[in-house]
Amino acid sequence: MTVSFSISSACVGRKRQKNKSFGAVRLIGGGGGEDDFLVIGDGNSTKEYDAMSPKSGVERYYSDLYYHIEINDLRPDREYSYECLLLKKDAVSSMQYYLREDRTTLVFNNDDDSIIARSDISSFITPPAPGQWRSSGRTVKFAVIGDLAAKEHSKVTIRHLDRHSDSVDAILFAGDLAYPSKDHVNWDKWMDLMSRRNFFSTIPIQIALGNHDLDTYKNGWVYDVNESVDIALAYENRFQMPQIRPPIRELASMKGFTFEGQPKDFITYEYGNAYYSFTFGPSKHIVLSSFSNFREGSLQYEWLLSELKSVDRSVTPWLIVMLHCPLYTTFKTHRHDIFTTEARAILEPLFVEYTVNFVIAGHVHAYMRTSPVAFSRCNPRGPIHIIQGNGGKSACEPYHNETAEEWVAVRDQSQYGYGTLELFNNSHALWRLIKTGQDENGEVESNLNHLSDEIWVSNQLYAEEIGVSVNQDWEDNS
Repeated sequence: MTVSFSISSACVGRKRQKNKSFGAVRLIGGGGGEDDFLVIGDGNSTKEYDAMSPKSGVERYYSDLYYHIEINDLRPDREYSYECLLLKKDAVSSMQYYLREDRTTLVFNNDDDSIIARSDISSFITPPAPGQWRSSGRTVKFAVIGDLAAKEHSKVTIRHLDRHSDSVDAILFAGDLAYPSKDHVNWDKWMDLMSRRNFFSTIPIQIALGNHDLDTYKNGWVYDVNESVDIALAYENRFQMPQIRPPIRELASMKGFTFEGQPKDFITYEYGNAYYSFTFGPSKHIVLSSFSNFREGSLQYEWLLSELKSVDRSVTPWLIVMLHCPLYTTFKTHRHDIFTTEARAILEPLFVEYTVNFVIAGHVHAYMRTSPVAFSRCNPRGPIHIIQGNGGKSACEPYHNETAEEWVAVRDQSQYGYGTLELFNNSHALWRLIKTGQDENGEVESNLNHLSDEIWVSNQLYAEEIGVSVNQDWEDNS
């Protein structure tokens, strides 16, 4: 479990602040009558960055200090209260601690003289152990959201999610979070918007990399055609996902991106927050980068193949993949991008072979759910593909054809919302689309809380297999 928080206001044109403190997280009572204990971050857990302001090309942006405190050896399925602390660096060595017998973490004596700042007390519930369910008998439930931004519809969506988050165990973001348009102040505004919601400090959040999270948007800005950009600079500093190893990132030429900031080909961005995996009770989650090379022999491909081979479906019967660009789409936009066409050619055979249950994506600002599908044919053993790109940026994508493809179960081009995936047992799950607003005339319908899609899903792992051809062509009809 990683707890992330920031301190001090970001600013433009001001000298970088020196880090004269330690970030820490105090767990209060350990959730079971235990002593308080403190986890202090090291030098690697504190991040900050600066960047050129795109408007003038002269002023620099200086970020907050971001603390990512990794807490190990937490008990599964347990509620912990916690607070985030900023401690004086020169006082840490003199603070009084004692070692717990059953863990290496230090116990905190609450010495206020050593504390620079502290957050409000909040709480979180740890995931069930791999293969286990909630001890209370409650289901395991994920909220799914994509392409959020910080617009009026975005606010309505997250407000609705916040009000209905009591039963949500984790939130899956399918990329394109803040739409910063290369202006890092917009990242701050998005973080402030999210921080005002209770779920942002109480529910684990897992993120897939979106093209707008690369900070390569150039439409409307003055830039040098030969300029190189430090891709995903904010994404790597502001967040910390379960890392395989530290990120490998190379400067990328702006020539390699469209005006909207989407790469024209794969970029050099490996590990870090680009792709990773985690287990949450009865489910195994694999988060991929649509923009890192996933061709055969690449680092991401070989890692993905190893992950798929290692999944024990007797322990985690549900296998969920999340990435930003969809493999299947019924909409006109982005259907010919290599991040979709090559994913169909390279990744779909793996997803079908290893019986992935759900492939969650965003990117397209609309909603779609397929039937279980394999190589463009409905098949009860195939994954269900979901586009949940209607979080708040827009919801107005045109359809590719007036008549939906045979594998499309539900599609919608005008409604905002988010989804929930609720695992009931090893064999059955419930998927819901929650509407939060409509894009007609730009109006926000804050009271629109009804469902437009609800389906019980039988685990494809136990379905009867139908023969399919791996070489089945995608019927584009364009």
